[in-house]
Amino acid sequence: MRTNLALSNISYNRARAVLSVAGIGVAIILMFMQLGFRGAIENTATTIYSKMDFDLVVRSPDYLHFVLPDQIPRSAIHEIAGQEKIESVVPFHVSMANWKSPREEKERGVVVIGVDPAASTFKTDATQVTQHIERLTSPEFVLIDQKSFPEFGPKNGTRFESQDIGVTTKVQEQEIRIAGLFEMGSGLTANGAIIVNEQGFDRLLPFDSKNNVSMGLIKLQPGLSYSEKRKIAEQLQNRFRTDSGRLQVEVLTNRQAVRRELRRWLGETPIGFIFQLGVLISLIVGAAIVYMILSTDVANKLSEYATLKAMGYTNFFLASVVLKQALYLAILAFIPSLFLSLGLYAITAALAKIPIFMTPGRVIFVLIMSLLMCMVSGTLALKKLWQAEPAELF
Repeated sequence: MRTNLALSNISYNRARAVLSVAGIGVAIILMFMQLGFRGAIENTATTIYSKMDFDLVVRSPDYLHFVLPDQIPRSAIHEIAGQEKIESVVPFHVSMANWKSPREEKERGVVVIGVDPAASTFKTDATQVTQHIERLTSPEFVLIDQKSFPEFGPKNGTRFESQDIGVTTKVQEQEIRIAGLFEMGSGLTANGAIIVNEQGFDRLLPFDSKNNVSMGLIKLQPGLSYSEKRKIAEQLQNRFRTDSGRLQVEVLTNRQAVRRELRRWLGETPIGFIFQLGVLISLIVGAAIVYMILSTDVANKLSEYATLKAMGYTNFFLASVVLKQALYLAILAFIPSLFLSLGLYAITAALAKIPIFMTPGRVIFVLIMSLLMCMVSGTLALKKLWQAEPAELF
């Protein structure tokens, strides 16, 4: 039976092998965590968009991100409502405000969403909004997100529940009463969210909802393909282009709106760059660890490799032994690192309340990066072996 020299090299000193696998595993775990945090940013950035029920959105050309959308004339959505293939256009208001905790009276930033309770704004199966939306019969009544952080003051100290319905507190120094609950998530800009009716939005914030809206949510006739929806969006947008070419409003498909929101947070802010840099640093650290492990192993076994070379084994064979060793180390480190990362994801999600979870694509990507990292380092570790001659090694 032919001896597997690569496995023999690894198992010869088991304590050292464990340390080698642990060192590579640290780099792999770092990659998993950096990609996990980046994925959490992607999920969080589009949390509210993913729960909203619309095919197209009309918004300001000066839109920055979800809670800083600027405003558009309400007359624009009335004009759109009369166009062909448009089923409905729903007004939508959103901004930031200060929430005063009913328990500690500390102020926290909260996302305030203003809607028409009679309109279909959110997906029925995505949130509990539709169950409680009819309770917004007064400008003082609000629905509060159950995913709001404990700092917003739920009675049980952890999560808003039915026992919090009826509690009064203040938003922007205006008294409000919790009339119901929903579960959605508030995105990247705040740790809590509330929903009010349009009159309640005007009461809390200095906006004229009778004449202006943050966005218009457009539902098209069912059965249209994405290309048809995109064509309708372009046609609607061109209707609001001035003679000088300036856009008065921007009309996007659901998919385009989500992509631009991601581009804003991951491409135009330091957040995405930080996590991408973290992955690169993890690769460099892992490659350095593997290089040190393999180069030391090659140096310690030069006489053995010289014997094989003198016996007629080619440089290709000797290289395959070292590269197989790198491959085995990558696999041995990857498996426990994956399970440890799953545990760290669960702990992070529970403590930080962020949507961090493993995906098949991430597992495959990190596995490929781990294998490449180890193979490149293994190749670099061959340099001394390539240059050596059997006579010089004895």
